[in-house]
Amino acid sequence: MTRLLLVSSLLLWAGASSADDAPAPPPAALGSASPATRTLDEELFEVFRRANQAYLAGDYAAAITGYERILNAGRIHPDVTYNLANAYYRAGRKGLAVLFYEKTLSKNPADEAARFNLSLVQKELIDRVLPTGGATSAEPPWEAFVRSLPPTGLTYVFLGLYLVFFAVAVTRRFVRSRPLYRLLFWVNVPLLCLALVAGSLLAARMYAEERVHYSVVIVPTAPLREGPERTAKALMELHEGLKVRTLSESGEYVRVRLSNGVEGFLLRNQAGEI
Repeated sequence: MTRLLLVSSLLLWAGASSADDAPAPPPAALGSASPATRTLDEELFEVFRRANQAYLAGDYAAAITGYERILNAGRIHPDVTYNLANAYYRAGRKGLAVLFYEKTLSKNPADEAARFNLSLVQKELIDRVLPTGGATSAEPPWEAFVRSLPPTGLTYVFLGLYLVFFAVAVTRRFVRSRPLYRLLFWVNVPLLCLALVAGSLLAARMYAEERVHYSVVIVPTAPLREGPERTAKALMELHEGLKVRTLSESGEYVRVRLSNGVEGFLLRNQAGEI
């Protein structure tokens, strides 16, 4: 599918970047085809093509409508969420742009274009909530690292190491030579260790995917309240684009935690889940 790249020249046009924000070479040029794990049917592919044309013509509302139609049809593809993020940014809706760049990275952690664009958009955000301990990321370092690992690749590495370990272990049972028997034993030791590491990383990646959830504030301003009621005291005002951890749900509210440890409640419709 065709990608539309939001490089720093577009951000400079919006007055958001400086000379210090020189872009890295984009991984795909405008109009090129990127790999797709699933194909859209003919009708939705036509919607995708028209949405791209609308984007290039500056009709961002029409582009957004087209991309969202594809997503609402259940065709969640990183090229679609990436283009939608670009369209939302150009339409001035930075919170939704951040949300869909994050969605793109959740589907394809190796997408450097989405990561680069996300970092540029984040420089424009109002909120600057710093985590405790002087960290610079909204996520704990271990979690950010685990989420950056491709689950498919980890699965193949783990299975490959396990199968080699099993093959060597079986071979040892039929070896008559004592020196060779000992050599295979010492070959299997690092194989076992590597398989355990790969398995642990895969388990951590699956845990982060299934049990740890984040949302992004998608409205210009949102009060963070003490409790799940509209009459509860507002602790602070959050702004669009801020990434928060989702802890639980309570009626029309979700309980969230900021990267500095502060917890409170947001209305569901004020935050989009990644």
